Amino acid sequence: MSSFAWGALGALAVLFFLGAARRAFWHRRFRRWRGRGPFALRFLSARLGARPEQERVLSAEAEALAAEIHALRDDLAGARSEVADLVAGSALDADAVSAAIERRLVKLAQVRARLAGALVRLHAALDPEQRQRLAELLRHGPRGPHGRRWSHA
Repeated sequence: MSSFAWGALGALAVLFFLGAARRAFWHRRFRRWRGRGPFALRFLSARLGARPEQERVLSAEAEALAAEIHALRDDLAGARSEVADLVAGSALDADAVSAAIERRLVKLAQVRARLAGALVRLHAALDPEQRQRLAELLRHGPRGPHGRRWSHA
């Protein structure tokens, strides 16, 4: 093997070990949050001052929505493969491409309906003050209206 190939192999090994070290660092740094749900969900619960029963509603809706989105992502990966197979053929049928895309749009509509339902159920579970906090978070994002972090008051 040439010295160039050995050098490239060595560089790849260094990059691999640096990536592994980075993952280990972040794993150790944030391991205290494992077992208590996703960080964003805990942040939202804390920002809203959610009670345990409200946290259960929030968690259930987030998990159901995440499952729908995960299924959509898997289906979209299949769509990419399906469209690639259609493009690779000798003739491209516009109806087949439209049908492949339409199936995914139906799935997207299901996710959209699930999101709307989740927001309705979450709205019903929250108090008026918590709804206002949620509206502010939706309006400005987690860093607040001026790009600064929210206070924990």
